[in-house]
Amino acid sequence: MRIFYDLMIAIFLVGTIVPAGIILHSTKRRIQSWEYRHKRWSFLFVTLLLFGATTIFYGSFIEPTFLVIREQTIDIPGINTPIRIALVADFQVGPYKKAVYMDRIVDRILSLQPDIVMIAGDQVDNANGPTDETLELAPLARLVDAGIPTYAIHGNHEYGVSMSRKKGPVFLLGDVSTQVYDAMTPMGITYLVNDVVTTTIHGQDIQIFGGDSYLAGKLAFDALEETMTEIPTIALIHNPAAAWLAAKEKIDLILSGHTHGGQIRLPFVGPVGRIAEAIPADWYQGLVEVDTDTQLFVTSGTGETGARARLFNPPEVVLLKVE
Repeated sequence: MRIFYDLMIAIFLVGTIVPAGIILHSTKRRIQSWEYRHKRWSFLFVTLLLFGATTIFYGSFIEPTFLVIREQTIDIPGINTPIRIALVADFQVGPYKKAVYMDRIVDRILSLQPDIVMIAGDQVDNANGPTDETLELAPLARLVDAGIPTYAIHGNHEYGVSMSRKKGPVFLLGDVSTQVYDAMTPMGITYLVNDVVTTTIHGQDIQIFGGDSYLAGKLAFDALEETMTEIPTIALIHNPAAAWLAAKEKIDLILSGHTHGGQIRLPFVGPVGRIAEAIPADWYQGLVEVDTDTQLFVTSGTGETGARARLFNPPEVVLLKVE
């Protein structure tokens, strides 16, 4: 698929730049041409062509290389001393993002000095056939080496599952969830698969629930049945479409990825790349209320899938200040 999308980008760039060059040549040299006789319209058309080419080039090869820091303060009951959570998702290592980019992500996280790190799934793109994409995740070990508790969950790409609005879940690729789990747990990362752990940060107990893949039909909340309801509960669930289900489980805050923020976000339009599940447009990025007791924060993630496209929506590392 990478070759297909890159070929489409190349065709578009050639199909805009070459005609623009021909038109400009005609406005100066071909005195009998329409372009020569209507230079104002010709220059306008050339401007539009070059604007399109520039936008495609920037969105394909420039903005996806960015890595910005987004900060968000969130209030939840039971937290008296602020907790700093670094949230990242959708590394999608493989076709476009490699270990070098993962090193940049780790450097940004370490610079934020978080209390904990949460990784919200789709660690691999699972699109390179027999290639072991988990090797690109090696830089994550530096988080644990720095003494930062780090938690991770599966997304849909670990299970090789995509989604069709008409057909439901579609398993397009192989299941590499075990390989990802086996690659990350030896680093010291706590990999949660429908599990709950209780941890203490700044003298405050919090529960962390890590849900399995909603799209793969593996998400279950049984582990929450016997947990303590009097302490704050933060859930790490890859797909925000599961937030309605999670809100029934007395969860204070849900942290998700999956949407990539739409990858392309246009003014007055919002996310262009929509996921198959029907969720409100404002659930694609940022903080929203699911109900009066549960909040949802969705990160745009750090990687891309399908086309190497990012526009008005750069890759991000999120620092959540929970208080």
